[in-house]
Amino acid sequence: MIKVSVPATSANCCIGFDCMGLALDWRGTFTFTHAEKLEIEGCPSEYQNENNLVVQAFYRVCDFLNKERIPFHLRIDSSIPFARGLGSSATCIVAGMMAANAWYDSCLSKEDLLLLATEMEGHPDNVAPALFGGVCVSSKFQGRVITKKLKTPRWYGLALIPDHELSTKEARKVLPKSIPFSEAKEQVANALLMAEALEIGDQTLLNLCSNDHLHEPYRCALIQDFAVYQKKAHDALLPLWISGSGSTMLSLSIQEEPLHELAKSMDSIEYRFVNVDERGAEVVYE
Repeated sequence: MIKVSVPATSANCCIGFDCMGLALDWRGTFTFTHAEKLEIEGCPSEYQNENNLVVQAFYRVCDFLNKERIPFHLRIDSSIPFARGLGSSATCIVAGMMAANAWYDSCLSKEDLLLLATEMEGHPDNVAPALFGGVCVSSKFQGRVITKKLKTPRWYGLALIPDHELSTKEARKVLPKSIPFSEAKEQVANALLMAEALEIGDQTLLNLCSNDHLHEPYRCALIQDFAVYQKKAHDALLPLWISGSGSTMLSLSIQEEPLHELAKSMDSIEYRFVNVDERGAEVVYE
């Protein structure tokens, strides 16, 4: 029996579109055991087949290793919601790939799996922190995926989770084809300052540089009352940005108490306290 534990993730981190993401201490567990035929439990019936993303990722590694696509029993134990900007698809991809790698004696490194996972996901901002944990900055270079994990102090988070889904495909439709040069220049500065703020634990700097020009101004209209929630966060001297493509929103603080105070004003939306999780995906053999 192989168990894989994978963290939820929050991509983009406001200004790091498609390249920055962080792991959250909200984890899903995927259990793989030998079986005579493919069996899946813990997900809707329409995904209890080979179209399941976990299964596709498992078999992607089998193909890469030139190994047999063996049947197995998969049990999914996860409360990470789908299509809410919390990396549910990356969680499934990483779980399947980590399990297949473990099944065949772990001959691939996490760096190898990052490349395969990015090919499946399309970009590394979720799969990198799902694999390595913490805050990761990643990009693709000449057929490789490079990721760097920032060395950060402990950051606390508050996730606001609307009761409606928002697909990445729909959220990408509203993005602009170009932005003004002045906004691009400010975006670069904010991204550099964001990395610095996260590494040194500077709340004031984090608040100042959490100003995106690439996606949030266009996606915020897809999330009901986003401006209301963001104003409440700003009034509490905290940032609030869209997690991934939404609909979840995330606020980060170097201290817990401000987030608990902010949560008291969130009486019309589900929320969850989450921390940045330094642990990435883990495999347990039983």
